[in-house]
Amino acid sequence: METLGHSTITLTLNTYAHVMDTTLKAAANRLDDALGSGDEEGGAIGDGNAD
Repeated sequence: METLGHSTITLTLNTYAHVMDTTLKAAANRLDDALGSGDEEGGAIGDGNAD
């Protein structure tokens, strides 16, 4: 906040929230691509469905 020159955390969050949302979604998609989305038959890791 201070580094960006904003006087309040509210101003910082209001200014950059859309960027953070987009970045988080992109990161989640990349993890899904790398690890698999868990949609495959047999269930996701840790869902209690042992094959």
